Amino acid sequence: MTQEQPGNGVPNKFSLYQEIDGTTFEVDLPLTSNVDPNELREKLGLPAYIDLDYFPLKSAMVTLWASANAQRLHEWYPQAYEKKVSDNAIPALFFGGAAVKIHCKSANAGGSLERQIKDTDFIIPKKCGASFSKLLLGMDKAFGTQFKYFRPKSDMIFNAMRQGQRYRIRTINGITKEGLPMVTVLDIFCDYIDLRHKIEVKKSFERCSENLYTIGLENLILSKAQFIMDYPKSELTILKEHGQEFRILPYENYSPDKVILGMEEKDTKDVCAVFLDHPIGKRPEEIDAGKMLEVLERDKKFALTVELNLQNLKERTEILEKWLSRSDISAISDGIGELLTGLPKVDKKWDKPWWNTAVETPSIV
Repeated sequence: MTQEQPGNGVPNKFSLYQEIDGTTFEVDLPLTSNVDPNELREKLGLPAYIDLDYFPLKSAMVTLWASANAQRLHEWYPQAYEKKVSDNAIPALFFGGAAVKIHCKSANAGGSLERQIKDTDFIIPKKCGASFSKLLLGMDKAFGTQFKYFRPKSDMIFNAMRQGQRYRIRTINGITKEGLPMVTVLDIFCDYIDLRHKIEVKKSFERCSENLYTIGLENLILSKAQFIMDYPKSELTILKEHGQEFRILPYENYSPDKVILGMEEKDTKDVCAVFLDHPIGKRPEEIDAGKMLEVLERDKKFALTVELNLQNLKERTEILEKWLSRSDISAISDGIGELLTGLPKVDKKWDKPWWNTAVETPSIV
């Protein structure tokens, strides 16, 4: 990425991305914004503790509000949208770290479980895929260049290959002290999250505001606790060197030359934030064990992965001592224990992967 110096009144240009054929995606500097994210947050009815000084959340809030008003954007911002984007609001929902920050005060600025997120993840109904892409590509013209989305050829190829099930698009996810944009890849899932295990979220689209425009606390826990992989026992010293031993799950039935690893530290931190800030129960902003039971009773392989991850977090609290007081650790452990009593127990034993292995596996180092 390069910055062109001004000359003869021509504004600075910053190259966000360059194609192999030399085609570039540029943005004028300085970056602009003509919208107040806090005002939009209030209109959406979202909590005031959400840290909108943190750029990924600031950008995500504007995108979320635009999605909730997709059917009117062509009237309000004709310079960006010549035609109607959608006949109805687009129920775009957060998952991942951004969703945790929406639900959890402890995951925001000054909170004990605050962490950086590299991007925001959205999930939408499959039927809204084309409309949502159109909405994103007009954001900079409607709200300012801070909220620019663009789609290079590699992303267009990726999208075409997924046949409307998943999309990728580039966006600005931060601004340096010098005022220069930083770029990331935004993942957009449709209908379900299909990683190590498959999580259907169609019901969440019907409860957007109730779930604070996220997939909901229960699906959020499931999406974090679905992570699992195997690892050679011969390389346990590497695991130890990188402080990853806490991820070894207590499962003795697997292949004797391997161990099973669970959630990464970032996901551990997010799950802790959910349990720290929310009790088990059936009211809004409570973790409903019944909703999770309904999902896991239909998929015993998924149930085993979730059980192992949560049980490991409950029993191996030493990693939490880096972030939390003893009372907070105890509250999290108690909450996990209470939830586990309402989830199915899995008697079936597997000695090889019971999860989807055809997905990207993060490196230990």
